[in-house]
This record gives sequence, structure tokens and C-alpha cells, in this order.
Amino acid sequence: MSNAFQNWGVRLLVVGFVMLLAVACGGGTADTNLDDGRRMAIEQMPGGAGRGFPEGVIIGDGASNAGLQPGQAAPDFTMVWPDGRFTSLADLRGRPVAVNFWATWCPPCRMEMPELVKAAKDPDLVVLAVNAEETVSLVNPFAEEYEMSMPVVMDPEGKLQDLYEVRALPTTVFIDRDGNIASVYTGAMTPQTLSARLAEIR
Repeated sequence: MSNAFQNWGVRLLVVGFVMLLAVACGGGTADTNLDDGRRMAIEQMPGGAGRGFPEGVIIGDGASNAGLQPGQAAPDFTMVWPDGRFTSLADLRGRPVAVNFWATWCPPCRMEMPELVKAAKDPDLVVLAVNAEETVSLVNPFAEEYEMSMPVVMDPEGKLQDLYEVRALPTTVFIDRDGNIASVYTGAMTPQTLSARLAEIR
């Protein structure tokens, strides 16, 4: 076997290995090189409207639980702030959580937002408002107008929507203290509907 052929074979193996490594490490998800020393509790999140507008990223394979049935573990994701601090959904276990998917252009989202903002004032409850594929410059005025004191999680590429199989806005996923899905509600919630769903996870 010629040296040229052997060199070509070695190069092919190296390229193949690099490509496999890239797929294994990347997998279409965000960079997983988060410094664990930058992990923070929800109480340490920035204040103000939007709570600093963290970006939602998926660590791992990004696989969803098909159908998001009640009793299944809620798919995990991480909220990363511009300064590198982060909090994951899994870090919130022990607290009831409502994950609301919404957009500024969505009239039903606007309709229910005041009730979600009101509910978020409960110190035991965590409301995460996941914005659907908009920019902070567009979302910030909305967050200020509605006095959104809960974390507004940016989902610029719709990865969290895919993870949670969101097909329409608004959609709200209610997660119990054990990190399991209690229910999923699509459409604008009345105060009575929201209160009933929250009672299931409190």
C-alpha cells in the first residue's frame, strides 16, 4: 500500500472522528460549557421587568417526552443570563412552576398576561414566561408595560417550543413540586381557569 494512500486513509479517519465528536458534543443544542460556579438560585435572579431576559438553552440531547402527558418529567432546560450566570428548570424542584409560551403579537397572550403577572407575585410559585422567537428590544417594552416581574425567557430559535411541543400560543405547562407535568393548557386562560390549574400544583 502506498504512503499516499495510507495518508489519505488516516486523513479520512481523522475527519470522520472530528465530525462524530462535533455531533456528539453539539447535537444541535447550546454550548454545555457552563461554569457550575455561575449557577444561581431563583432568588438571585436580576430584578426588574423580565428579570434580565435570560436565553433558554437545552443541555443534552434535547429530547421531548412525546405528548407531554401528566405525570411525565418536564423536559429540562437552562436559563442563561448575558453575564454567564444560569438556572435550570431542574433547580426549581420543590416549587410549583408554570411555563407560559407567549409572544407580543398574540392577542390571547396579551389577554391572559395580567393574570399571570398577578399569580407570579406568589413567592412560592415560579412563573417562567417563554417568549416565542422575538428580540429583547421588542419584548422589553411589553415586559415593562405589563410589569412582568417574572423571568422572561428568550427562545429566539423556537427550541424550547419544539422541546415542549408547542403548536399554538399561548400555551402554559403546569409543573408540580416533583418536576412532573400536571397539565398543559392551550389558549388564553380566564382567572378561574388559571386559579384551578395552579391549585393542582401548589
